[in-house]
Amino acid sequence: MESIMRGVLILTEGRSGSNWLGSLTNSTGMMGKSSEWVDEYLLGINPRKVSCSEYVDKVLDMSSTDNEFFSIKLFPRHMIQFQNYFGLDFIKYIRERHDVLLLSLTRDDQLGQAISFSKAIQTGAWSSKFDQKRTPIYNFDQICRCFFMIGRSYDFWVSYAKITQSKVINFTYEELLENPSKWVDEIAKFAGVDYIIDNLKSDVQVQRNNQSEIWRKQFANDACTNEFISNTTPSVLPRRSISNIFRFLCGVHTKPKPYVAS
Repeated sequence: MESIMRGVLILTEGRSGSNWLGSLTNSTGMMGKSSEWVDEYLLGINPRKVSCSEYVDKVLDMSSTDNEFFSIKLFPRHMIQFQNYFGLDFIKYIRERHDVLLLSLTRDDQLGQAISFSKAIQTGAWSSKFDQKRTPIYNFDQICRCFFMIGRSYDFWVSYAKITQSKVINFTYEELLENPSKWVDEIAKFAGVDYIIDNLKSDVQVQRNNQSEIWRKQFANDACTNEFISNTTPSVLPRRSISNIFRFLCGVHTKPKPYVAS
């Protein structure tokens, strides 16, 4: 019989500060190993070649610390990916088998998040631990696409919680920036572990810089004069695939093409 584990599912979107907060809880060695483990590329398993249970077992193995507590960061695209491969709701699957705490993490500064997302797409540096592959260039259209995508992601989690009547504890990046102890306390309490806040360590640095502020000012000016509707949700939805998500964000036509009225 499968043993019941405890763990946290973090409902968020990229560039929300989740890497930083995850590095803090990871440093305790008792609150799971927070990352995007449902992502097949990070997990290193082809979901087409394994069963659902085998895939989830690997996710739990990679996300758990020695006390069998797991920490899994989820973006909406991970839910879509899992549904496409196995025909199941990942959160429901986990909650039916294990004791789960649901936390949501959003960022009030959605424009700042979109700018950060745009830069990461171009450089490949999704955290300060990655080297930049190239120098980012300001791209109004791409920032718009990221902005609307982030909004849809946050709406996804709000709607998911309402439909499933799930209790979700909500946090914002801004409230935790000066003092992340509320976030860590919530997870520590659920994990049943003690920690000392001064002993928490992070190997993640804030990537915001002067360039981000320059882009913000330029975007504010461009938004008053530029057209951006074409960068919002297409009227004919493309196939829901991971490759299509990145095609959309990078300004490449998704499959099937094009964005026309049905």
